[in-house]
Amino acid sequence: MSHVVVPNFVPFATTEPFSVMWKLTRVLLAAGWKYKASGDATGAAKETTGDASKDRWGVGGGINLVQVGAQTGTSPSIAAASSGNSIISSVSGFVANSVGRMLTIAGAVNANNNGTFRIVSQTGTTVTIFNPGAVVEVGTATVSWTEKQGGAAATIATAGTGGAIPGRAILTGLTGMVTPTTVPLVRGSVGDRITIINGAVGANNGTFMITRVISATSVEIDNSAALATGETNNGALIWVEVSPLSQTYALHLQGATGLGAWINLQGPSTMKIPVGTNVPTGTFLKGEVINQTTTGAQGVIIGFCPDTSGGLGYIVVEPRLNGTGGGVRGWSIAGDTITGVTSLATILTPASPVPIEYVRELVLWKNIPTNGHTYHQTVDQAAESASRFSVLAGTGGTTATICPGGATATFPGPGSWVSLGTGGSNAAGTGSATWFLNSSAGAIGNAHIMCATNIEGSGQSMDGSYVVAVGGPVTSPAAYMGTLFMRTDDGEEGDVDPYVTFIPSSGGQYPMTGSTRTSNVTNCPSADVFRVDTFFVATSFTPYKGWRRRGFPTGDAYQEFQAFVTGGGSNSGTVLVGTNPVSPGRVQTQATTNLAVRESIWIISTQVSTAAPVGIATKMRKGSLRWAFTTEGGVANTTYNNATSIQLGTSTIGPIVIGLWDSTTVPTNA
Repeated sequence: MSHVVVPNFVPFATTEPFSVMWKLTRVLLAAGWKYKASGDATGAAKETTGDASKDRWGVGGGINLVQVGAQTGTSPSIAAASSGNSIISSVSGFVANSVGRMLTIAGAVNANNNGTFRIVSQTGTTVTIFNPGAVVEVGTATVSWTEKQGGAAATIATAGTGGAIPGRAILTGLTGMVTPTTVPLVRGSVGDRITIINGAVGANNGTFMITRVISATSVEIDNSAALATGETNNGALIWVEVSPLSQTYALHLQGATGLGAWINLQGPSTMKIPVGTNVPTGTFLKGEVINQTTTGAQGVIIGFCPDTSGGLGYIVVEPRLNGTGGGVRGWSIAGDTITGVTSLATILTPASPVPIEYVRELVLWKNIPTNGHTYHQTVDQAAESASRFSVLAGTGGTTATICPGGATATFPGPGSWVSLGTGGSNAAGTGSATWFLNSSAGAIGNAHIMCATNIEGSGQSMDGSYVVAVGGPVTSPAAYMGTLFMRTDDGEEGDVDPYVTFIPSSGGQYPMTGSTRTSNVTNCPSADVFRVDTFFVATSFTPYKGWRRRGFPTGDAYQEFQAFVTGGGSNSGTVLVGTNPVSPGRVQTQATTNLAVRESIWIISTQVSTAAPVGIATKMRKGSLRWAFTTEGGVANTTYNNATSIQLGTSTIGPIVIGLWDSTTVPTNA
């Protein structure tokens, strides 16, 4: 597993919540979210290649590096950044293979010039690095430069061979690769990006995510086009490792700079596998692994919806292993057999309709340090591809300062919603809202940023859920505010989109005042939102956003949701959780009575619509939050379950506990 937890993150300034959101993007990338596009407001053109090494929000991050030969010296001349790049002259020895390596500069008078930066071009006697914060400095003997790489003896195998899962390749001849652990939680090298240089086969060159560590010298990488055949440079491939968590919050994004900077990432996918009118032999079990016989495609059942008369039956699947079929992710589109590993139930897949992948994308768009926009979407990767943020990133309305979905009249239709700010505003400063939608967010403490793994594979599905918990103002040191995007469990059978976002708001219910699918700007006045008796679980508010009947021909719509715990929310009567905070309840069927009672948080829509089409109800049970629950009593920063969960906030009535923690760090929000 490669869950990622960044505990006790110190914001750049107590008045700069955006620095926390920037760090969130680094956490998501480390957990396996994919980089798609970005703009950094430096005047450079937007970046839309999907190449993580060109991420305009990612400066530096090189780790596990060594000097390249004799490539070091002193007294370089540093040029001011232009379009994010800085030209370094009075150097020598750079070659074509230098592009993609890193350059370390140390001893510069201006701190923004010091660090390790990606090399983007060279002439032999000059080298251009990506450092948007660079300023003019004529080097002296106290300023040094060093060209660095991870090594130059790597070998790559053809994708899907040598023990690699389909779509991935094995890279060997490395050093210093770190194997993940679960307790304590250490992600190791998984989620890092590795750049390969000097491949004779073009498809072997590029920047790829490490998806599995095999040993200290061998990893699996996400490169479906990798080929050993014709790779005459095997054994001499140059490699460079970059950790998203080691990248720096650079000058071009700090404070009042970076107005209009944006980033687009891709998160978890789910699939809809049609079965038509076919009838299973046996009974499939929710949560079991299924395999497709001929193609080898594998996934986990989220829900099964047969339809023997109408022909619209389908299985909702978390994808794990890609197959060899002609459909999306290699699932067959013509008459293959699906078998449940546990139940041994089987069912045939028809020739049509074809399998559908629902992809999730995220856009963050900065206005000022305290304000911005957040957009989410769940989109059919084929039929609705024009609405994907990553597709809009390549269109004319998107620039270095106007994000995908930010241009006038371009906010996507299907499956997309605004959780913060305003869509289609055409300017970052128009319709933005306070990060975390909290009026107290101008003075913050430490933040805890957590993300469940988003890397699928053998025995592992994508999750991608994240939580941002930000310490409240110094006047409320026990308070946490924040936001989350989270997977739900135990939802309705046919739901292909079991995810919701939470962001605090005090605007009421269905719809909340100031909240629509394309806008959400009403602040919550409370600094403490992670507890039952405020805005996290309260029936007077609907702060959860998501989708109802996603992919259906009728009733497919954006939906607000409420949260419920045992006995309801704090505004609907007695809450059973926290009824005796002086002596909180304990699990009685244990050898000891020290285990706290744990209560699920249910996400539900109780709304009844009278709008056309009549008869399409808006009530929905989305499910229970996978990584959040409540307990009784306790104080902020208490840890549970061998320190793998953390309590957010001090509350006598149902404090919220988040089930992603690293089991070692002492949490603090001050």
